[in-house]
Amino acid sequence: MTCEALPLLRRLAAAQGRADEVVELVRRMRTDSGALTQLDELGRQFGIPGVGARSVIGVPGVTPGVPVDGLFVCPADRCDRDWVRAPGVATPECHLFDEPLTSATPDRRTR
Repeated sequence: MTCEALPLLRRLAAAQGRADEVVELVRRMRTDSGALTQLDELGRQFGIPGVGARSVIGVPGVTPGVPVDGLFVCPADRCDRDWVRAPGVATPECHLFDEPLTSATPDRRTR
């Protein structure tokens, strides 16, 4: 699951009187990359399906190429969110850090 699920998770948790759990989880996720599994678990409790990064099948012996222009990823490398910008569309914000997604580089691309 990526930070894209946080707005929905916040709404569902608030409706069930569990908003503090999401606030605490977000606090942990900002400092602990291992907390991402807790996001998956809390999402399952609220019925949000786990959606991971897109998978790409590698070719043995061939290293991955440079990401395409316009590919953006998590600014802190905390989750698997990636996004390809369409012409004229602003870069979305990370729902965890409240800052724009970062351009992918050869050493920082989707997992």
